[in-house]
Amino acid sequence: MIRCAKPSSTPVKNLATCTSCNGDTTIYQKPDSTDLWYYLPSAFTPNNDGINDVFKLVYSKRVNEDSSTITIWDKNGNGVFEGTVNQVWKGKDTKGNLCPAGHYPLYLKIMTSTGVWKNQCGCVTILTYKGNCIYTGGVAYSYFDQIDTANGFTNTTYDHICP
Repeated sequence: MIRCAKPSSTPVKNLATCTSCNGDTTIYQKPDSTDLWYYLPSAFTPNNDGINDVFKLVYSKRVNEDSSTITIWDKNGNGVFEGTVNQVWKGKDTKGNLCPAGHYPLYLKIMTSTGVWKNQCGCVTILTYKGNCIYTGGVAYSYFDQIDTANGFTNTTYDHICP
C-alpha cells in the first residue's frame, strides 16, 4: 500500500510525500498518441553482478529529463537519493553506504516536453540473493532487464528468482 500526500519541500526528510510502501508498485506510462512513455521498475539487486544492479527510469524523448526528478526515502523518512531521471540509483544512501534489502517509498515528478507535470508516488524494493536465488515472498516484481520499450515489461529477467 502506498500513501501519497502533498510533496515535501525538502528531499532530506520525507515529511508527507510518499509515506509507506509494500510490494510491487510498478510505475509506467504506456505509449500514447504523443509518443510519451516511461517505465520505472519496482525492484533491483545492487550486488554488482551486472544484472539489475541499478534503479533507473526508462523514457521517451517526450520526457523533459532535466526537469523530471526521482526522490527516494528509507522507511524512517530519510532521503537516500534525489536526482534527475537520467541518473541512476545504485542502492546507496547519501553517505555511500549500501542500503539494506527492503521497500523504499519514492516520488516521481515527470515534466513532459509540452510542460505538463505528471507526479506519482511509488515504491522500489531492494532484493538480495539468499543462496543462489532471490526470494520474493511470492510478490511479482518488475526489473529493468524486463523492459521492452514498445510493450512495457515483457521480457524475462536474468536474475534468478527462487521457486
